[in-house]
Amino acid sequence: MNDNATLSSRGFEKPLLGIVGFCLVILAGTMIFHRVTNPFLDVREARVNPSADQGPMADITLLMQQLENNPNDLDALRSLGNAFMHMKAWDRALMFWNRVLAIEPQDTMALNQKGVSLFQKQDYPASAATFTTLIEIDADNVYALFNLGILHRHFLDNPAKGERYLQSILELESVPEDVLQAVRQELAAQPAPGEGSQDQVP
Repeated sequence: MNDNATLSSRGFEKPLLGIVGFCLVILAGTMIFHRVTNPFLDVREARVNPSADQGPMADITLLMQQLENNPNDLDALRSLGNAFMHMKAWDRALMFWNRVLAIEPQDTMALNQKGVSLFQKQDYPASAATFTTLIEIDADNVYALFNLGILHRHFLDNPAKGERYLQSILELESVPEDVLQAVRQELAAQPAPGEGSQDQVP
């Protein structure tokens, strides 16, 4: 995995804003608030290299020209998807991730980015469905598993199901230590009142 990122919570109703060094940051003293408002661990990124003179819009223009010549140019589609995510233009980003997936339905990067974009639009069921598709392709994708755990614990009113996803990460081998730490901290905390019932069916 190359780069990392995060989600918001029903208790605070604010969309995700921070991508800090592309990895989850858990701050002492504000651990619970930060975990709930920034749960995503992974946003993978195909970088766009902005022109020093003309800025990122120049690159977007060039990429769009590439698509005119080759509408199925996957590198251009991925770069545009990421560029619009950085601009927080979630609808535009989704358009390009859907185009990638129309060509390569099992593109795990596109599925990850689509899941994040859908979360940003507060379409939590669709975001969870996208990450579920991702783990059907890559069952040991710890970032998708973590995101599903957070979605079900804090957004979809099913903490028991979320806990199951988180526990499954602890059963895997070769999990990065920062991911294990985030999972253990999440499992140690109870979901906020009104965020679901522990006796829901997994």
